[in-house]
Amino acid sequence: MGGLFKKYGFAAIVAGALAAMALVVAGKSVFGGVGALIGGQGGPSAPGAGMATGVNVAAATPHLFTDGVQAIGTAQARESIIITPKVADTIRVIRFDSGDRVRAGQVLVEMSSVEQIASVAEARAANEAAQEELRRFQELYDRGFASQARIDAVRAAADAARARLNAGDSRAADRTLRAPFAGVVGLRTASPGQYVTPGTQIGTLDDIAEIKLDFDVTETQIARLAPGVAIIARTAAFPDRTFQGTIDHVDTRVNPATRTVRVRAVLPNADEALRAGMLMTVDVRSNPREALSVPEIAILEQAGASYVYRVNSSENGHVAERVAVTTGQRAGGAAEILSGLTAGDLVVIEGVQSMRPGAPVHINNAAAADGGAPSPAAGELRPRG
Repeated sequence: MGGLFKKYGFAAIVAGALAAMALVVAGKSVFGGVGALIGGQGGPSAPGAGMATGVNVAAATPHLFTDGVQAIGTAQARESIIITPKVADTIRVIRFDSGDRVRAGQVLVEMSSVEQIASVAEARAANEAAQEELRRFQELYDRGFASQARIDAVRAAADAARARLNAGDSRAADRTLRAPFAGVVGLRTASPGQYVTPGTQIGTLDDIAEIKLDFDVTETQIARLAPGVAIIARTAAFPDRTFQGTIDHVDTRVNPATRTVRVRAVLPNADEALRAGMLMTVDVRSNPREALSVPEIAILEQAGASYVYRVNSSENGHVAERVAVTTGQRAGGAAEILSGLTAGDLVVIEGVQSMRPGAPVHINNAAAADGGAPSPAAGELRPRG
């Protein structure tokens, strides 16, 4: 026996090892078949589970769109003047300082007007004498003691005296500068005692409680513009703010050199943050409408057509379907959908580049998609034909 073991022992060990390995391989094949049967009933290899591609989705929801027109404009004060004298004279007193807020009719500047005051006093005295003489001759005429010619001459002299007085008053008034409207005075650029002439700037006066914003648009966009259309304006001075207003007027002429038309909008400026002369970007919000939208990142552009991958339900899970869509305006990261989808449809927004029609998918953000629109839950999508 020992001889036989010595003779055949090594071969027996090798044969036993080979038999054990065969049993292991056979066991794996059997259990693999069972696993495949289980997988066919929704296990790891079923569509929508282990083999599914994880994606993020978003629901198609209504969104407010407008036919936008962009332009650049310059802000202007509602009312604005340069404070300058009407006559050449010396400034007697300036009754404002830089940055003062003044009311309509308030005296701003008084010129040296001693000569004019004396002239007015003389004209007033002459007028009073002429009016008194007219009164006396009128009484004589009424009693028949004065001729018609005489009373006419006296009346003409009285009218002339009154006219000279009015002219003197007017010349004296020209030497007192008053605010024609309420507003804010800019920097004072003259001093008392300075000799000034018409056109010399003493200061500025602006009413900026409301801002006029002028901008140019091409003639092809005139149909989108009309009084009352809303606009949103921005300025680099306040990058975190937007200023809302409306179009007030569209010019009646098109510039033949530039083929543009001038548009004027009005912006409320209660806090007076905006200043005259500011450069502003303008976004005209014409034709406002509520339309179906999806995130722009869901749109695929191929061969001049637009597509999205819509997630539908199937017997084994969720699958991706490529759907042709017609898009409209795009704003704020949203694309307007004119056709191809209905409200509540879920479209792939992350992983869209690796999608294939009919591919099984697993929704990673099911809770977010469920709360994004009045649609079925991500795990309860209605079947699409």
